[in-house]
Amino acid sequence: MGNKSFHLCMDIKGFLMRASKREYKNLFTSDDGRTMSPDEAKRELLDRLSKGENFIPFGNCDNFDPVKDRCRGHEVQDSIQGGRQHEEG
Repeated sequence: MGNKSFHLCMDIKGFLMRASKREYKNLFTSDDGRTMSPDEAKRELLDRLSKGENFIPFGNCDNFDPVKDRCRGHEVQDSIQGGRQHEEG
């Protein structure tokens, strides 16, 4: 069995309660890749919260579980074994 990597996630409610408007700048992008304004980002977070989402992943995570609020992990290739790089052959 291979190793897994996991995306970090952000607590939406915690961010909304603690972040200043300045902290929203250049932090969120829309689905089309455009950087959201702080007001757009706040509306998006409030919308997600109203839908029952409490966390969002950092980055593009295609294995995020919105019910358990976590990344379920992504298989990664083993490239190092026993502290040394694995050599085949």
